[in-house]
Amino acid sequence: MRGAGAVAGSLVLLVVTAVLAASALAPAAASAGPAGRGRASADPEGTGQAKGQGSAGPARKGQDHARDIRTGPPGTPLTWGSNDRGQLGDGNTSGSGAVPGRVCGNATCTTALGAVVRVAAAGGHSVGVLDDGGVVAWGANGSGQLGDGTTTDRTTPVRVCAVGETAPCASYLKGVVAVAAGAAHSMALLTDGTVLSWGDNGQGRLGDGTPVDHRASPVRVCAVHEAVPCATYLSGVTALAAGARHSLAVRADGSVASWGLNAAGQLGDGTTQDRPVPVLVSGLTGAVSVAGGAAHSLAVGADGTVRAWGEGGALGDGVGARTGTPVRVCAVEEAVPCTSFLTGVRSVAAGAYHSLAARTDGTVVSWGDNGQGAIGDGTDLDRRVPVQVCAPDGCATKLSGVTQVAAGATGAHSLALRDDGTVRAWGLNRSGQLGDGTRTTGTFPVRVCAAGQSAPCGRLLEGVTSLAGGDTHTVALAVQSADLTASIAASPEPVANGGTLTYTIRVHNHGPTAAANVVLTDHLPGTVRYVSAATTSGHCDTPPTGATDTMTCHFGTLGRGGSASVTLAVKIRTTPGTPVTDTATATSDTPDPNPTNNTSTISTPVS
Repeated sequence: MRGAGAVAGSLVLLVVTAVLAASALAPAAASAGPAGRGRASADPEGTGQAKGQGSAGPARKGQDHARDIRTGPPGTPLTWGSNDRGQLGDGNTSGSGAVPGRVCGNATCTTALGAVVRVAAAGGHSVGVLDDGGVVAWGANGSGQLGDGTTTDRTTPVRVCAVGETAPCASYLKGVVAVAAGAAHSMALLTDGTVLSWGDNGQGRLGDGTPVDHRASPVRVCAVHEAVPCATYLSGVTALAAGARHSLAVRADGSVASWGLNAAGQLGDGTTQDRPVPVLVSGLTGAVSVAGGAAHSLAVGADGTVRAWGEGGALGDGVGARTGTPVRVCAVEEAVPCTSFLTGVRSVAAGAYHSLAARTDGTVVSWGDNGQGAIGDGTDLDRRVPVQVCAPDGCATKLSGVTQVAAGATGAHSLALRDDGTVRAWGLNRSGQLGDGTRTTGTFPVRVCAAGQSAPCGRLLEGVTSLAGGDTHTVALAVQSADLTASIAASPEPVANGGTLTYTIRVHNHGPTAAANVVLTDHLPGTVRYVSAATTSGHCDTPPTGATDTMTCHFGTLGRGGSASVTLAVKIRTTPGTPVTDTATATSDTPDPNPTNNTSTISTPVS
C-alpha cells in the first residue's frame, strides 16, 4: 500500500450534457441494463430519512444551445480535514477540522461563500464554480493552481483570472460549467465545450504544448495531436477529470482525450510517453464520464460498463499489470481470470491507488489498495476486483441509496453521497477528513456530521449536492432548505369572557434539511392577558403575567421532520360576541422554500 503522502489522484468530475448516444465502450462488453438514476429498494441503515436529495437532474441548455451547469439551486461549500495550506478556506492555516465548516465568502470571513454550483478538490486546493459562470479557488498555490496570477497560498477564496491575465488581474474567468483539480493543477470546461487549465505543467499536464513549468492563470488546451505552437484547441468536451499528473476529457462523440504524465500508461494511447497535447484513448467509444488517479484512469460507458487503463490493483481487472489500452473491470468478487464484468454503473471515482463505482441500484463497489481502509469492506486487504462497500453499522448490510462517489486524492479516503443528501466516508482519518468528529481511521463507512457538531454527533450533514476529495481534506456543496409550518389550536371554543383560553402552537420542519435557530413569535391580542406558557423544547421569552405583549420562543435547531410546541394560556378581556384572533409566525436562519405557510391565525368566538 502506498502511503497517504503519495502523489494525489482526483475524483471524477461531471458529465454536463444529457446522456450521449447509447453506444458501448469498445471493445464489446457483456450486456447490461441502461445506466441511470436509481436507488436501493430499502434503507438498511435505518435512517428513516426522506429520499430525493441526490444529484441534480439533467443540465439545461440556454438560448445559445450551450451547456448550462445550473441544474439546481446554488449552495454553500463546506470543508473538513487538514488546513496547513488553507485548504479549508476558513481564513487561517491553523489545525484541522474533524467536522464540516463553512468556507469564507470574503477576506475577513464575515460571510460564508455562497452561489456555488460545483466543487472540485485535489492536493491541497479546492475549486468552485459560481452560478454566474465564474470560478473561485483556495488553498495551496505553489504552482499557480488557484489561477489568480500568483503562487501565493490563499486561506480564503480568490477569483480565477481570465486567459492571458497577469496579477493583479483586471478580468476574470467566466462561462465555466465544470471544473476538475489534480495534485497541483486545475481545469475548467467552458460553455462552448473548450477547456482551460492552469497550475503545474510538469509532464505536460496543462495540455498547452509548451515546456513552461507552471501557469498562474488559465491557458487553452490544444486540440488532439495538435502541432506546437497550437493553432487550434480542444473542443466538443462534455466532461472532465484530473488525475494526479494527467488530465482527461470526454468528447461529444464518446471518445476520451488525455494528456500529461504517462509513465504507467494512464493516458491509454498504447504508449508510456508523456504527452504535452491531448491524444485519444485507444479504441474507446461511448464514454460518458471519466476519472483519474495517480497511475490509472477509468471511463464509464453509456451502457453502464467500466474500462480502466494504467497499472495497479485500481484497474480492477484482477491482474493489475501495466496496460496502455483499456481493459474491462471485473464483476463483483469475480474469480480471476475474469469471465464476467462490472455493469450497472452510473459514475466512478479514482483515488491515487483505488477506485470506486456508484451503481444504478444505489450500492457502491470499490477495488485497489486498501491499507488505510479506503475500500470500505471492513478489512485492510487489497482488492484486485470489485467488492461491495459496507453500511456504517457493519458489513452485515451494504451501503445503499448512493448517487455519487468521490475519492481523496491521495487514495486514502473515500466518500459517498446518498439520495437523502447525507454523506458517508471511510478510510484514512488522521486529519479529520472523514468528518465524523474523530480522527480514527475506519475500514467501513461513517456518517458525516453536521457543521458545528462534536463526536458523537447528534445531527448529520444534510442537503449535499456534490462532493470532492483532496489529499487530506474534503469539500461538500450543501444547499440548506427547511420548510417550516406553524399551526394553532384553541380550547375551549367558544370561550367565556373572563375565562382562560389555551392555545397549542406547533412548529414543524418538513425539511429537506435541518432548520437552524428556529424562533416562534406570537403577538398577543390586545383583548387577552398573558397567564402562562410551557414549551416542549427550548425556552420562551414571555411578558409578565397579566400583560399584553409579545411571546418569543427559541427552539434551537429542528431536524428534518422535527417539531416543537408551546402551550399558551391567556385570560379573555373583551366584549362577548367579539372573537379573539391570535397569530403566530415561525422563522429560522435556514432558507425556507415556502414561507407562505410559516404563519398561522386562529379566531375563537367569545360567549
